[in-house]
Amino acid sequence: MTAEALPGVSLAFAARDAGVQPLRTDVAVFLGRLRRGPVGAPVRVESRDDAVAAFGPLPDGPPAPPGACATPHALRGFFENGGRTAWVVRVSGPAATARARWEPGPLGGLSATRWEVTATSPGAWAEGARVALRYQASTVAGPPTIGVRITVPGEPPEIFPGLPLPGLPDRLAASRYVRLVPDGPPPPPPPGPPGPISRTWDLTLTGGADGPPTRAAYEDAVTVQADLPEPALVALPDLGTDLHGADHTGLVLRLLRTIAPLHDRLALLDVPPALRSADEAVAWAREVTAAGDGELLACAAVHHPALRVPGPGGPRTVPASGHVAGLVARLDAERGAHHTPANAVLLDAVDLAADLPRPQQERLYEAGIGLIRCTRGRGLTVWGGHTLSPDPRHRHIAHRRLVHLLVRAVRRAAQPLVFDVDSPELRLALVRAVTSVLLAAFRAGALAGERPEQAFRVVCDDTVNPPEREQGRLVCEIDVAPAAPMEFIRLRLVLGQDRGLEVIEA
Repeated sequence: MTAEALPGVSLAFAARDAGVQPLRTDVAVFLGRLRRGPVGAPVRVESRDDAVAAFGPLPDGPPAPPGACATPHALRGFFENGGRTAWVVRVSGPAATARARWEPGPLGGLSATRWEVTATSPGAWAEGARVALRYQASTVAGPPTIGVRITVPGEPPEIFPGLPLPGLPDRLAASRYVRLVPDGPPPPPPPGPPGPISRTWDLTLTGGADGPPTRAAYEDAVTVQADLPEPALVALPDLGTDLHGADHTGLVLRLLRTIAPLHDRLALLDVPPALRSADEAVAWAREVTAAGDGELLACAAVHHPALRVPGPGGPRTVPASGHVAGLVARLDAERGAHHTPANAVLLDAVDLAADLPRPQQERLYEAGIGLIRCTRGRGLTVWGGHTLSPDPRHRHIAHRRLVHLLVRAVRRAAQPLVFDVDSPELRLALVRAVTSVLLAAFRAGALAGERPEQAFRVVCDDTVNPPEREQGRLVCEIDVAPAAPMEFIRLRLVLGQDRGLEVIEA
């Protein structure tokens, strides 16, 4: 852990790990560019401080430097609007890792005579980082030690005083910035005369560079997030800047085709920032909707225009998906997933990036784009709760998120029964498990009707499992009436010993 330069007593508290909770529908996953951090590996963060520790602070400098990443601001907007947990996958193109050579020679206690000091992750963030090492020979106070000070531009320094030489790489593994890797032969037997009492080395890391994310890098991140059971919201704040034209549309469709079979998450998309007029935004939305069917487009919602948010150096423009994800998470905790995330105030934003006249707002709304408006006395609010789907059965976000909640709950209830043999006892156990989930949703006000039998129906008998069906496969049909005035939801639950548990929306 990082130590302080002055003597004294310091306390460090490790937060209790609540573990992954697949039933939650307020967890978001962010795919995008960040200052530093592991590339392509998901990291779970539970606060803005966690995000800064793992991926670095907000970009500084001018309000809109060329190529500035928006994901750090989107993450801040998520937590400032009430989000509690997020997964983050850093997306990067070809990048180089900054490093420096350290040659201490045959220093007693070190396992090699030559070392490489490398940044913990690739990118230009560590270019010019300074690593100062101070060796102190053994005295009456104890064995030899090395003190390390790491200074990275734009980040707080790290100080590790008085580290013993044996196991030095393991002790420096607590650093957020650097790692120590042996790069030479082991030292020879210690010489007769003692070495110097103290030595110093001042190293500068060089060679770090960033590369613009490619479509392949985003596709890998899409695959990674699909394997995470917890996220229910997906945001890609930098996508519109990094990919254009057919690559952008193709990646969006790839994302929707990946999450659609899961039935448990919603993609929050942004209009590409290069499309400045309402007509261009409408044309982009129609291009996306023309390439997908109603069920596929039910997995996506778009919010526009972008937001002006405070930041180092002044306000800057940031896509709205991160802030909207935080608002959805906040309303989820306050009211439940079945409530429409609309007519609610956005926090951590000072203005809209564009002031759209009412006729343009109407065209955007008709194209399926959710509006963010500035209303007198309330500030910035989200208007409308629709997906991109033109199908009335899949158009409402509240409808989709209720399905996501039910699918997650039904999966947990039915998963232990996958390998049981088809029998009346199995069917009864399955109906009982699913009914308990739906009763909980009914009591929470998510379903319509004055009695449970008016709100849902669970069927697992010979009518849905005829004798000529495929062996080793059991079907359970679920009809649900949402509390809002929408169509019935029909889910088909299939237990197959060779395929596990499958949920199909009929």
